[in-house]
Amino acid sequence: MVQGVIFPCMGNILGVILFLRGPWIVGKAGILQGFGVGAVCCTCTFLTTLSLSAIATNGKIQGGGAYYLISRSLGPALGAGVGLCFYMANSIGAAMYFMGCVEAWEIAAPNHQILAVGELNNIRLTGYVILAAAVLIILGGIKYVSRLGTVFLMVVLLVILCMYVGCFAGPTDLSPAEFTVQLTAVDGGDMVEKVLSWTGPSGSNFANNWAPAWDAPQGAFPSDTTDYSFVNMMGLYFPSVTGIMAGANRSADLKDPASSIPKGTLIAQISTSIIYLSFIFVFGSVASRETLLNDKFFASTSAFPAKQIVIYGVMASSIGAGLNSLVSGTRLLSAIAKDKTLPILKYFEATPGKEPRLALFASAALCAASITIGELNAIAPLLTMFFLMCYTCVNMSCTVLTGVSDPNWRPNFRYHHWAISLIAALLCVWMMFAMAPVTAMAAILFCCVILAYAAYNSHNAKWGDGFQGMKFQLAKNILMSLESKSHIKNWRPQLILISEASFDEAHKEQGSFSLKVHDSELLKLASQLKNGRGYIVLGGICSTDFGHRDTANTKDWFMDDQMQQRVIDGNQRAKNLLKDYQIDGFGKVVYTNDFGTGVESLVQATGLGAFEPNCILASWPENATGHDEQSAEKRKKMLHVIQVGVIFQKVLIVAKGAAWPEFQQRLHGTIDIWWIVGDGGILLLLPFLLKKHRVWSRCTTRLFVIADRAGVDVVLMHEELSRYIKDFRLNIEVHLKIVDDIVDRPQVELDVSTPLPGSKPPDNDPVPSEHENAEFGKAVVPDQHEADALDQPSRHDSKFSLTHELNKWRQRNAEPQKHREENTLGTLERTTSFHSQGSANLQRNGLSLGSIRSGGGIGTRINGMRFAAFPPVTSNALQRNSMTDPGPSSHTVTPSIDQLRFDEEPETKPSGDDGELLRQVSGGSQVPRTLFLHRPSQMTAQKVCNEDELALVTVLNRLMLEESKDAELVVTNLPDMPPTDSALGYFRLIEALTKDMKRVLLLRGTTNEVITAFT
Repeated sequence: MVQGVIFPCMGNILGVILFLRGPWIVGKAGILQGFGVGAVCCTCTFLTTLSLSAIATNGKIQGGGAYYLISRSLGPALGAGVGLCFYMANSIGAAMYFMGCVEAWEIAAPNHQILAVGELNNIRLTGYVILAAAVLIILGGIKYVSRLGTVFLMVVLLVILCMYVGCFAGPTDLSPAEFTVQLTAVDGGDMVEKVLSWTGPSGSNFANNWAPAWDAPQGAFPSDTTDYSFVNMMGLYFPSVTGIMAGANRSADLKDPASSIPKGTLIAQISTSIIYLSFIFVFGSVASRETLLNDKFFASTSAFPAKQIVIYGVMASSIGAGLNSLVSGTRLLSAIAKDKTLPILKYFEATPGKEPRLALFASAALCAASITIGELNAIAPLLTMFFLMCYTCVNMSCTVLTGVSDPNWRPNFRYHHWAISLIAALLCVWMMFAMAPVTAMAAILFCCVILAYAAYNSHNAKWGDGFQGMKFQLAKNILMSLESKSHIKNWRPQLILISEASFDEAHKEQGSFSLKVHDSELLKLASQLKNGRGYIVLGGICSTDFGHRDTANTKDWFMDDQMQQRVIDGNQRAKNLLKDYQIDGFGKVVYTNDFGTGVESLVQATGLGAFEPNCILASWPENATGHDEQSAEKRKKMLHVIQVGVIFQKVLIVAKGAAWPEFQQRLHGTIDIWWIVGDGGILLLLPFLLKKHRVWSRCTTRLFVIADRAGVDVVLMHEELSRYIKDFRLNIEVHLKIVDDIVDRPQVELDVSTPLPGSKPPDNDPVPSEHENAEFGKAVVPDQHEADALDQPSRHDSKFSLTHELNKWRQRNAEPQKHREENTLGTLERTTSFHSQGSANLQRNGLSLGSIRSGGGIGTRINGMRFAAFPPVTSNALQRNSMTDPGPSSHTVTPSIDQLRFDEEPETKPSGDDGELLRQVSGGSQVPRTLFLHRPSQMTAQKVCNEDELALVTVLNRLMLEESKDAELVVTNLPDMPPTDSALGYFRLIEALTKDMKRVLLLRGTTNEVITAFT
């Protein structure tokens, strides 16, 4: 412990500041404030020593020095930050020691300098020469330099003994009471001589030097024009008390480092503090203030038996301390580079078995840059900042680790307490800002950058992170404080990407398995949506047949001896995929024998509270419109994903079409939004978020709304729609698509109420076929008289209007029975995502996106494919939405389909006078239930889609292609599945709707508004 810890620490703590600046500091600060400066600095290092001792006793210590000790205890990121600060402090400290050696040499032999280039340049030049010699010595063998540490310490202790004896003995023949010094003239001219004196211990000197004299003239260091005070004097004094980590650097050579480091470091720190504080009283008692402020080396003047012993002793010890500091800096830089937490330093990693020469040259370069300053009084405060940053990190680490109750934080050092570390950290920070606020801020910024850079690159570090406990507690507290349902203003897409996954068992014999995610292309889209700043979960469903789920069966995949390796490899593959696609998210793989069960488990189990995914991202399957078993299975899986999303109130994002662009591409086309139904605003918000990514940033966003030529004030409608988009602060071009298309259809009476094979529709199905008449079950076509009564253009009986049928797509049969009885002519109101006075003369106030009923928009239903609207309910029964943010109003509003949840089987509990099935919306209002998938038999039925439906979506597709054939992306609504249709018919309708489009996003919103016009 003595030679391994105490001697190295004392050798680094006792340095040139004591010998070359100690008397001068007492002359400026006086005995009282000088003692205060010393006490504050020594207290700071003492408290830090207690924290360092706690770290040293927190587990078994191997080799690696102080950096290894800190990084393995506190984590790679903080270890790299503290280590780099410590490295810079050591390299700059070496410069301070070499410059102290030069100052001592100038006093010992003022007429024997290398060149007559002036005092400042001479310090620089001689410092470079000493540095070059030190580098050559270290290249000859670092281990020899370390062994000389004890020799240099003995020299220092001899010098200190001579100083004590000389001061108490008083003037002698070799140290006369009066002596002459040469000082630089005030005007900077020739040197002048000044006679000074000292007396030995004297009460008058003690009294005269008790108070500070910050404004007293001094001639010892004329180039230093700093206006000193108590706080900035600490910056000059503090480097003299550093060096407490020197013992930890010898941990590899210690028999019991966990015991030796705390004890040895404390002994060294306390003993050196006594030496430093005692000399403040000694210097203040033996000489006048004039002598202390004008003699450059009073420590040698008052030494016994001759000043040459102190001069040459200080030179030797300074060179030794500089060598040790340079070696410590070299080893630190090499160790940091070896850990690869700071990749920029990878070139300084030492080859095994060889000396770290590149690291030595880097340390020498930093030392040379510091020597260029040329003034010891200027370099000491800079050195202080790096030491204080290092000590702050050590103390705060101990405080935080105790505060978060990290299970691995179990130090055996009995004198440590978190409050002590906190006080030490606050003291360090106060000293930094008190001395130099700007420099302190720059130092903290530098350290933060290093910490962030190291944290980003330390994911491969395998020795643990002491700050995981702090991150865990912080994440837990934030998660608990966040509301599970966010306000409209705070909504952001939190995606769960659902994809099938399977194992590539090509290397099964080697015991390794590669997980293959089938829809990995979707990761590009997910990554390009990440600027919404929500989080992303890659959900892989591995439904390979592993065997029966009987745990008694040896073929059960849970009993498979290779399953554990599959799980490990699968999780790692998911993480790697996220990293490859530049996604900050999580990978979750579900292993199941059934895809549907996997989807249900994944959606329900993923996320906690506010971090529960609110969007499902899936890929529309290709070649799924055939009658073969493979196509039927694809349809079943896709509809299961949609149905689960509907039930659990997730926004559905279904991608279809060409591959998504690579990250290096820059698209210049258009993103076209075809607004079929109000959906809470997701149609508007998603393209806005997509454009934040550099791939889509140069694209133009266009909004298309279909309107009938008759019954609409087109100009006013366009103005109000443009104003509506402007209110939402969206850069979107608004286009009204005016249509008057007539679509031929067979003049036959279609009975589409026939049940699907193997199923029977419920007696009071809330959504019968759009052709079903309540009394006759026959198709109804409005005649000429009805068209006139509705103020609509005339239509031939065998033809129908596109917009008229789109109305049915979205609204038919959504009205309550009573309302339908009053409206015997089948008048259809239309649901739009905005309100136009030019189309319906309705009030604008209090209406929400996706819930305003207007005759100026498109309809709500293509036959059985529903984007249904609902009967009026009062706004105070609904949650506040995007256009009623300041508070509820008394106006009547209509909730959209997205304010309902879906059930797989029909409800059996009626509510209301007409016996219709009702279910809850936000606020407790009752509206008719609407389903996506109505009966399980729809999954497997092979019934083709209705010809009228197919003709209608074909016309709609043709209309969309007129504007969007070359669009980079088309965004539109995902239609609901007709209750009388099959999965095959539905898929063919979707294929017809999106035919010849490059890329399509089919979106389906939920209950909640996701965009607001308010601040």
